[in-house]
Amino acid sequence: MKPSFLRYKVLRPWLWRWHRRAGLATAAILLLVTVTGIFLNHTSELSLSQKYVDQNWLLLFYGIPEPQLKTFTLGDSTITGDDRGQLYWGADTLASCRGELVGAAQHDTGFVAACEQELLFLDERGRLLEKISATYGLPTPLKQLGKCGEQLCVRTPKRLFELDFNALSFKPLVGVRPVWSEPGLLPDMSRQAIYEHSRGQGLSWERVMLDFHSGRIFGAAGVWVVDVAAVLLLFLALSGFVLWYQHMRVKRVRNKAAPTHDK
Repeated sequence: MKPSFLRYKVLRPWLWRWHRRAGLATAAILLLVTVTGIFLNHTSELSLSQKYVDQNWLLLFYGIPEPQLKTFTLGDSTITGDDRGQLYWGADTLASCRGELVGAAQHDTGFVAACEQELLFLDERGRLLEKISATYGLPTPLKQLGKCGEQLCVRTPKRLFELDFNALSFKPLVGVRPVWSEPGLLPDMSRQAIYEHSRGQGLSWERVMLDFHSGRIFGAAGVWVVDVAAVLLLFLALSGFVLWYQHMRVKRVRNKAAPTHDK
């Protein structure tokens, strides 16, 4: 028996056995990589970078907690600020705000909201009209917003100021007892809508697909698993070629060795 035939008899069963095992081991990973790769290849068409995750289980898996909310009641509506500087009128997004929301009150036909670094003026429907910051002489950081008699006033860590909207000035006050705006309750429906918006803004579906594709969603071990799958895929390609080559070689040898019969 020739050595090449012996190698064929020994190597072929071994290759077949490990070829099947490698295929089974990588099947799920290759399916995941293939599907996520298709999505990533069409990121622009699907707008994955602009679509945000709102599934609670996935957000919790990423360690994104529920936002901290503070709400002030203004007539029949509410203004709410989260811990990322986003304001909401009821359940609708309003505007970004520098710092924590510290107060809100009615003024003339509209409303005023105070964040630590800004004052926001709103119309009667909760639409943003103007922002005032330290550039306009606003004393910061603001700690509270309320009423000092008939006028609105704000408090910083050191002083109390009356707001003069006509002159856009801030007059120091002494010996006045303000009535501060106090946080209130947010309706459950508005709270849920704000949670979904606020928690999802930092996590796009493009990021999720990239993490699944690379295995990083499962931590450092996931990256190594994908690397091992890539090596096994290389083994599948090489072993498949060797098995095919051996089969074709043996087939040619048998064809040559087969007796021919003249008609």
